[in-house]
Amino acid sequence: MVQRIDKALLRKRAEHNDGELSSLREVTLHQYDIEKIENLDLYCRHLEILFLQNNQISKIENVHKLKELKYLQLALNNVSKIENLEGCESLEKLDLTVNFVEDPLDVESLQGNEHLRELHLMGNPCAKKEGYREFVITALPQLQMLDGREITRTERIEAAQVFEEIRARFVRERSGSKAESEGSKAESEGVDASGTSEVKKVEEAPDQQINAAPTTGHAQSSKSKVEDVKELPESHGKGMVGASEEVVETTEDALEKKRWKFQNEPVPHTPATRLEAARDLAEMKGTAIATTTTTPPTPPVLTAPDGRVLQKNQGKWTYHFSTTPTTVTLHVELSKFLDTSLIDVDVHPTWVRVTVKGKVLQLVMDEEVETANVICERSTVSGWLAVTMAKKSAVGDIVELRRREAVEREKEERRKRVEREREETKRVGEKLLLSGNVAKKVDYTKIVEENAKKAGAGVAWNGIYDRNFTVAPPEVPEGFRDDPDVPPLC
Repeated sequence: MVQRIDKALLRKRAEHNDGELSSLREVTLHQYDIEKIENLDLYCRHLEILFLQNNQISKIENVHKLKELKYLQLALNNVSKIENLEGCESLEKLDLTVNFVEDPLDVESLQGNEHLRELHLMGNPCAKKEGYREFVITALPQLQMLDGREITRTERIEAAQVFEEIRARFVRERSGSKAESEGSKAESEGVDASGTSEVKKVEEAPDQQINAAPTTGHAQSSKSKVEDVKELPESHGKGMVGASEEVVETTEDALEKKRWKFQNEPVPHTPATRLEAARDLAEMKGTAIATTTTTPPTPPVLTAPDGRVLQKNQGKWTYHFSTTPTTVTLHVELSKFLDTSLIDVDVHPTWVRVTVKGKVLQLVMDEEVETANVICERSTVSGWLAVTMAKKSAVGDIVELRRREAVEREKEERRKRVEREREETKRVGEKLLLSGNVAKKVDYTKIVEENAKKAGAGVAWNGIYDRNFTVAPPEVPEGFRDDPDVPPLC
């Protein structure tokens, strides 16, 4: 069955964008044996990067509406002509490595793509022609890199000098190849016409012979055949079964022969043989899958007929329980390389179930637990799983324990906050007492005692109450006249 680019495939490949197609910027569709580019212009108008390498695409089409497309990857396909890319206004990189582009003149269709900076045509027949690189460099002056090599200014100047000569040669080769293809096409049509006439003659001959046969003999022969069928023994049915088995064996032999030819016989590297090989391979894979399908495994029995929950360990995991006065913890030895999204834990009052990749570990517990107080953790070193469950009989003790822990935690935070404030006050005080480059350390508890010593020694001490303040009278400007009619300011 041929894989098409449909909405289901695009949604599958848009998982990184939550399956949203209207805002999709990048999509990867490689190695799907896709034969046609379609539906991208309907569902993914805002694509910027499109990977289509290693498919069976023979024509570049249905991309003219992708105005924001910057990178188109078409390596390892069956493309024989560069076309239909004029509408891709933002195209910056085009990769056609190992395709079947024969005519170098096809690159002239990319002259309207002004933003094209990188082009890859290695492995195409056109890349083996003499003067190919010089022609492409001059025909597409916007290019900065061709086939993985940067285009230098010197190379561009030298290519421009021989461009006209190379292009004229390519034009002559194109016209010659067209004449040859038309001649071969006419010959093939003549052969087909003669062949069909002979086939018609052969097909008409037996019909005429049947019509010429007498009706009596035909009736007699049919009657004798009916009688022979009535007289056939029972073993004839077995013979028919054997014939059908031979037909099946013949089909399997043909498939095996095709597989052997696919693996051992060389074929020419052409788009037709490549497409045929892909289809044969898909057919062989489909047959192999159909012959090796088995019945799905039956789900495990997790409860007894009387409703009891059964113990089950399908994965053969090592596990153990650890208990405290208030909790029960289940430890399961799991691989550290196992993704956590593949683990599902279901806790019930008297039993717990752990499902890992479809395999079940179900255990019955001796004590009843509180399903609302469960913590599931995994070790970042070993990958082990720990399921901690609170005992139902110790729920009150757990609440009281948590309350006490909260109170102790609050006290500790308050103590640390007071210590930080004291340290900050002390640091600021020492900073304010700095004098010059020497820091003077003051003991605040002896300030009054030091003042008393200074007073007893006759040292002058100018305290705030020992100072004499004089208030100077306000200055009266010259020519000031006191007007009694003017009210005071206050």
